Amino acid sequence: MTPSNSSEENEKKKPKMDRVTVSLDEFDYKVISKMAKNRNIGLSEATRIVIHNWIETNPDILRTNYGVNIKELTEEIALASMIDSMNEIINKLPQIFQLVDDISLIDLADHLEINVKAVKHLFFTQGEKITKLGMNLKFKGDRIYKLNPR
Repeated sequence: MTPSNSSEENEKKKPKMDRVTVSLDEFDYKVISKMAKNRNIGLSEATRIVIHNWIETNPDILRTNYGVNIKELTEEIALASMIDSMNEIINKLPQIFQLVDDISLIDLADHLEINVKAVKHLFFTQGEKITKLGMNLKFKGDRIYKLNPR
């Protein structure tokens, strides 16, 4: 039996979070402390939850008083995340096609842990990036072929 890397896996799954230091008055500190104790979490996590919940429930106040459009920010973050994910997947393709001359869409999707529709979208929209990596691939039917295999 191999040892579990659960803490290492958890670190990989955690999104990157920026750190902020805040000072709290006595009342706010007591509220956050009680929350943390009641949920068995740290002060930082309790503070993060309070801030996150306030942001989610007050988009109108944020837009009106602070000029922050939550919908635009959410879309901007989602787009950046999608681009990062696509680039990660594209960068895995050369290694995969070193081992095989062709692969089914289903097998490639399973290997990349994405759905078949996402694989098709990737090839249709990111073909130029894939070609720049030296990948000469052709999509035909339910398979992807490496052209001029060695």
